[in-house]
Amino acid sequence: MSVMLNMLKYKEDLSMAEKVVLDYLIEHKEDLEDFGIEKIAEAAYTSPASVVRMCKKLGYKGFKDFKIDFILANAKVEIPEGSEYSDVILTKKFNTGKTAIENNIRVLEDTLKLYNEEVVEEAAQVIMNSRKILIFGKGSSYIVCKDLEMKLRRINKFAIAQGESHEQLIDASFINQRDVIIFISNSGKTKEIISAALLAKENKAKIIAITKLGTSILADLADICIYTSSLESEFRSAAMTSRISQLAVVDALFSHCAYVDIDRSVKTLEMTYQTFKRFKR
Repeated sequence: MSVMLNMLKYKEDLSMAEKVVLDYLIEHKEDLEDFGIEKIAEAAYTSPASVVRMCKKLGYKGFKDFKIDFILANAKVEIPEGSEYSDVILTKKFNTGKTAIENNIRVLEDTLKLYNEEVVEEAAQVIMNSRKILIFGKGSSYIVCKDLEMKLRRINKFAIAQGESHEQLIDASFINQRDVIIFISNSGKTKEIISAALLAKENKAKIIAITKLGTSILADLADICIYTSSLESEFRSAAMTSRISQLAVVDALFSHCAYVDIDRSVKTLEMTYQTFKRFKR
């Protein structure tokens, strides 16, 4: 049986640590020829034993047999990318600013096709019933984290958005099964985000991921995964469409959170409105 068929057939039988290893190998398949067990284990934040167990669960005698088959199948193991997209900056062919808006409309239409009402409702229930709500992101995704933080605080749910890696690790050290961390990451592969997610998993906190559709370590670590669309490639002038799709999903998630107890939510929104009105100059 080919390595690809093994992966499809047995991936759900893998432990979380073994899935992380497999996703790492898929992401770095071109370099596998030079990798040993120890290097893979270190890069995937796991142990050499987990690498070996993964290989055996996929039907191989050990890492050596898996490595040979994986390299031979290299060209066949592809992660599907989004449809064609022309970066309005990098193409150096500026026509009109409308192109950026048209791209945003397109990505929102794609995100709507991925939207799963039941998953978002489940995420909202977890958020509203949690003791502590943390929201982690890096770069442009952190802007989206702050947006969600502000929305949740206006309905009297105390949330903290963190964009700095050390602060994320500190906060993730003091959580438990009563808490939730929402990770917002377009790629789902940012090293600092994965480190915090692994720590959250160790502490048995609920993990909600908002990430681009496709294979990623973050998606595998998450208890609940809300998918977005993104037209940009890894090299991009700015996080335009990815940010827009994340913001749209956050709005949908917040709506569900508010409706967990709509009377209470309306009351707290009225209170914040009156507060702003009182201190407005």
